[in-house]
Amino acid sequence: MSLSAPTLRRPKLFYGWWMVALGGFLTSINKTAVNKGSPVFLLPVAEAFGASLATVNLILSVSKAESGPVGPFSGWLVDRFGPRSMLFIGAIMSGGGFLLLGRAPNIWVFALIYLGMITVGSNVGFSYSMAALINNWFYRRKALAMSTFHGLDSLVPALLVGVLGLGLVLLEFRTAMTIIGFTLLGIILPMAFFIKNSPESMGLRMDGDPPIPEGMTAAPPTQASPRWRPPVDYSVRGAMRTASYWILILGTAFRLIAKTAIIINLIPIMVSKGVDQTTAVFIFGLHLLLTVPLYPMMGWLGDRFPKNVVLTVAAVIGASSFVVLALSGESLLAVLVFIVLFSIAEVSAATNWAVVGEYFGRKTFSQLRGYIQFASFPGVLLAPFLVGLWYDHNQSYVLPLWVFAGVFILSALTFAVMRRPKLTAEPQDEPAPEQEART
Repeated sequence: MSLSAPTLRRPKLFYGWWMVALGGFLTSINKTAVNKGSPVFLLPVAEAFGASLATVNLILSVSKAESGPVGPFSGWLVDRFGPRSMLFIGAIMSGGGFLLLGRAPNIWVFALIYLGMITVGSNVGFSYSMAALINNWFYRRKALAMSTFHGLDSLVPALLVGVLGLGLVLLEFRTAMTIIGFTLLGIILPMAFFIKNSPESMGLRMDGDPPIPEGMTAAPPTQASPRWRPPVDYSVRGAMRTASYWILILGTAFRLIAKTAIIINLIPIMVSKGVDQTTAVFIFGLHLLLTVPLYPMMGWLGDRFPKNVVLTVAAVIGASSFVVLALSGESLLAVLVFIVLFSIAEVSAATNWAVVGEYFGRKTFSQLRGYIQFASFPGVLLAPFLVGLWYDHNQSYVLPLWVFAGVFILSALTFAVMRRPKLTAEPQDEPAPEQEART
């Protein structure tokens, strides 16, 4: 007997939305110090250790790119042990790392701790595990859920990055690092106990669908509407046999390279446009604040329209933002226009990762995302460093802005030809978690 439409009443609020809220909040605490807040570290770290901007830029570039080489292993850990376990480990590594930074004697020890503990902990415990958490709980509303999650995890950084920047200026560097470490450990670890890995762990189903009555099965894919196809779980090998996965890798790599090249250098770029450093920090905070409402809006579009089309348009807007800066002189207005356009491009990230879950399912989501990050690693590592190196020798960001506008366009063209893989063969080697629960 087949169940083609839900017949039971859904609860008022699907528990998955609580996971979105909690996961977003916990990630936002970490991101304030590690990911979103990294641009405000550039000048204070250089001053604290007497290092060149190019050296600090290289460290931060490696941090941004590090999710590449550690991606496949991080993804395997999350898929194997679940998001909550990795959240605990990541929080301990990240928070403990900041405590150790307070004792770093030189820039090279700073780099070792920042890259070996803080960045790895952030990738495993927050970037990969929380994305897998949302992917586990949602399917039809995947882009909206992931975008709402990213909107929430941008809210606290938007409010606190400016405060963090002032703290790094006003406080002794080592004192600031110690405060950050205790804050991460004290907030994240107790609240991580409330994370639930999947709806099945609570007797629920994805998207809040009602339970399947005994003796009934879910509608097969052939009965699904053209706009929605039930989850299909690919193995890593099965996904890699599809052209869709390789096109997705290419488009994502172009997007990440273009974005990372400029965002790490964003505050120095704004300073080169005549904006003082303190104002630049708060404009960066404005960028984060803009992404809070833009993320769910982009997610809504990603669930309503083909995700590849949404990603294509967002990449074109990202290229346009770079062109605005390249064509302008010292202009605060141009910087503000850039911030608005770049924020729109930035929030396409959640839709980008939602494509992985929509196309290839839940079972190997983190591993497939890890391999995408791994493929992006060389470009993400080198691009920001080369931007900083070019400025050191030419005192101008104009050429890099034009170059990475072109990279954004390549991303747009790649996403434009991307399509969901056709089910021409068995995509998985083992039953998916939800299928196991039914048998």
